[in-house]
Amino acid sequence: MMPIHRNFLKHKLILVYVLVFSLSACTKLPLKPSLEKPGKQQKAPGIVKGKIKEERPKISIVEILSAQAKKFSLQGNYQDALFAYNQALSQASDIEKSQIISAIEQVLAKTPAKDIQSFINIKNIRIPRPLLLYWLGLNYALENNVVKSKETLEAFLAQYPDHPYYSDAADLVRVIKESLFKRDTIGCLLPLTGKYAIFGQRALSGIQLAIQELSKKYSRQFKLIIKDTKADPDITIKKIKELNKKNVAGIIGPLLNVNQAGREAQKLKMPIIALTQKSDFPLLGDYLFANFITPEMQVRTLGDYLFSDLDVKKVAILYPDEKYGKKYMKLFWDIVDEYGAKVVGVESYDGRKTDFTEPIQKLTGQFYPVPDALAVKPISPEKNTGVYNDQNMGFVQTGIKEEPVEEKKDEKIQIDFQALFIPDSPSKVNLILPQLAFNDVRDIYLIGTNLWHHKSLLKDARRYNKHAIITDGFFDGSRNPATAGFTQEFEAIYNLKPQFLEAVAYDTASILFLTAMDETVDSRASLKDALRDGRVFKGATGNTVFNKDGTSLRQLFLMTIRKGKFIEISR
Repeated sequence: MMPIHRNFLKHKLILVYVLVFSLSACTKLPLKPSLEKPGKQQKAPGIVKGKIKEERPKISIVEILSAQAKKFSLQGNYQDALFAYNQALSQASDIEKSQIISAIEQVLAKTPAKDIQSFINIKNIRIPRPLLLYWLGLNYALENNVVKSKETLEAFLAQYPDHPYYSDAADLVRVIKESLFKRDTIGCLLPLTGKYAIFGQRALSGIQLAIQELSKKYSRQFKLIIKDTKADPDITIKKIKELNKKNVAGIIGPLLNVNQAGREAQKLKMPIIALTQKSDFPLLGDYLFANFITPEMQVRTLGDYLFSDLDVKKVAILYPDEKYGKKYMKLFWDIVDEYGAKVVGVESYDGRKTDFTEPIQKLTGQFYPVPDALAVKPISPEKNTGVYNDQNMGFVQTGIKEEPVEEKKDEKIQIDFQALFIPDSPSKVNLILPQLAFNDVRDIYLIGTNLWHHKSLLKDARRYNKHAIITDGFFDGSRNPATAGFTQEFEAIYNLKPQFLEAVAYDTASILFLTAMDETVDSRASLKDALRDGRVFKGATGNTVFNKDGTSLRQLFLMTIRKGKFIEISR
């Protein structure tokens, strides 16, 4: 088919030809000289054997163009047919226009969507734009390009709300949305093979329990399409594309390679809730969400309890000189400042060592290193001019009066802080706590991150873990009804206690399905908006809400230790 501008020129020429032909047909031609002899009466023109010859009816330019358009249409040349009808419309009367519009619709029904799109882009077209837009949307649907069909028909609905075809277009958009958005089906990206498979399997157990409970509650089958990422970024991207073709409502995961997954999901406009503590992940796009326990959540939960509930005014920080320790030290210090409390001591330590006396004594004010300038240097015997003293077992200089040495009295150390924050693992905390007691650091709150929530702390530091305050994203002994119910169901099915990963995966599946089931949610875009609208989700990990950036927020659990057990702190 010729390019549109050449077709347009072609039909201009056709129009000229038609006009010339029409004018020629309607003009009387010169008569040939008669061959009859003079004097013989000639027959009057238009009379044959006594009858009047009928005049040929005039053919209008509209009829000629319409006939040409029909010819093009029969040949399958639909674009040229539209050009011809377009010219006919410019010459037609009001009565003729309705007939031409009807004929145009018959052509549009058979015209490929790309040709209609090209036709729409031409300026000064006589065929009504809403008609072209409506049939463009319909034909996209017939060509199985449902995404383009939906976009086109939604544009039609927005621009022409009073058009006679409005209700038909709205019905088709609804059907398309249902085909594109399977609200009862979500995708799952987890590492189910390889060295991270144990974590993927744990998360999957929580997700499957959520689906089982939701299916029972709503008496319908919820579907989960599981994809193994193998913790490989390229495979992860490939699996996202596969899930997109399955028209899933959204995706849970991944655990790893989240940034690569996020960029692909954003490109496909697919809501994805990654199980990651990376706070910058959701910032990559508005379809991206993160649901996990974060350092910010932990220090905020600790700070709120310490400074609001316990009215602590002064704290100290003892942290390992490494990435984890430095991050938590800075975050905790910020929270202290935010609540108007004071950090009265900060000391780091080498995590590779086992003796923490020096940093502890620095915090308590017991460590006073002697400056080099004041240090007493040993005197060698050959240069000594004094006399040997048996009592002192060494040389003393003569002529110098010895000052009596006062005996150090045992005095109780005055601790200048009410709480001590130690962001480290149980293996180190189990060594630090006894050394704190040895250096008279007692009767203060011992503050720890979720790493402290480990059974070894109950056993190895059982004499020194009093007044511990620990935060975590999940506590299987919680009295929260949603948490207790989840724990009971999980133990009944899997015969083991759930941990945070299983619980947050369970909650994430519930959040995604329940939001998709909302009657106001009919597309991935509306699902994304619903997740960000501030609604609160009650689950095994507590009450979760996503902020405007797509990061989950929740009040974490607080625990202490009593009689060798972790006990929930009620607030």
